[in-house]
Amino acid sequence: IMYIYRLSHGYEEENNEITIGYFGSWKKARSVMKEYRSSLPGFKDYPKEFSIKKIRVNEDDYYFYD
Repeated sequence: IMYIYRLSHGYEEENNEITIGYFGSWKKARSVMKEYRSSLPGFKDYPKEFSIKKIRVNEDDYYFYD
């Protein structure tokens, strides 16, 4: 099983989320998050809005809802 890590940032009051990137390791995603959080306007103002999601590669991610 292979995984990638999606780094995203969402603004709670605007109810949206942007994807910053996909990374081959959690450590790399965390490193980029720290860089954005410490230096970029908009991101550093909302440091708790970052998330890193572990995603399986080469798997169907579609779910049926009744």
